[in-house]
Amino acid sequence: MRAGFLIRRGHRYRLTRTGHDVGKNRGFGRVAVRGWEPTFRQLSASPHREYIPAATEPGEVARGCTDIARRRPEIFEAIGRSIAAGTPGTTVDLGCADAGRVMALAGLAGRERFLGVDIEDGVIAAATAELTARGLGDRITLLARSVQPEVHPPAWLATVDRAAVTTAMSFFLLHQLASDGAGIAAVLRGWMDWFPNLRRLVIGDGYLLEAPSWTQQPWFSPTYEIYHAVTGVRLWTRQEYEQAFAELGWTARRRLEDHTMLVTSLCTDVLRGELQRLGIPATYDLAAAGTHSWPYWRDHLAAAWPVLAAALGS
Repeated sequence: MRAGFLIRRGHRYRLTRTGHDVGKNRGFGRVAVRGWEPTFRQLSASPHREYIPAATEPGEVARGCTDIARRRPEIFEAIGRSIAAGTPGTTVDLGCADAGRVMALAGLAGRERFLGVDIEDGVIAAATAELTARGLGDRITLLARSVQPEVHPPAWLATVDRAAVTTAMSFFLLHQLASDGAGIAAVLRGWMDWFPNLRRLVIGDGYLLEAPSWTQQPWFSPTYEIYHAVTGVRLWTRQEYEQAFAELGWTARRRLEDHTMLVTSLCTDVLRGELQRLGIPATYDLAAAGTHSWPYWRDHLAAAWPVLAAALGS
């Protein structure tokens, strides 16, 4: 057996199960070897620094992200079916990389419009040229902007129809935004403020596993964890994601797993969806925590009283 990937059968070598797994998940290899190489290159010259500034090859990271998405077509088929079954709207991919995901979903949800936003100008320029060549420019809009929520809404929101966005998705980015910001719930809350009519949330990310040794994790997990450790980016456990979903009123209707650390969650906001279906206008106030305490309810009932009084005609 050669490095666990090839096994000799007579005069030939064949891939082992691990070898097939490496081939199927080549996107992770591309990201780690090519996309993150500028970061790892700094390690030898900075052995005593606590953290290394993240440096990447954006094009390789984007291509790797698309390879990762394509390795399990049934996951995107499930997402596409879910979008197509609802009332047509706009789906936004926050951190869309080279727009491979939205281009794939455009073929599955024919009445949906798509918006992709990513911080890398060059990647977005190349993706825009590709979708134009494919004749998708009328249904897909791409913007080179940041998707990190800040104190004030970003200027680019003024250029899009925020009310039309009913599905938001993000893949392999939320952990970094949450680490740079104030946690998972804070990032999701910011996106919900940006797009007030969200009914569906699709989050795919790599979780922090708490296995006692790396041998119980996927082969690419050590590099994934090492990269984030040396760049000072926190990884989050599955429980922390689920807690944030529940805190903000999202219910995970389906979880699609291919490794224990790689999970895509399809979440729905039942309350918002039903109120919108019935045509009932509503104001949403998403608190950070403490929703079971009397001071929370006292303060928020006082704040809500003008709206309640107007509705009751008093």
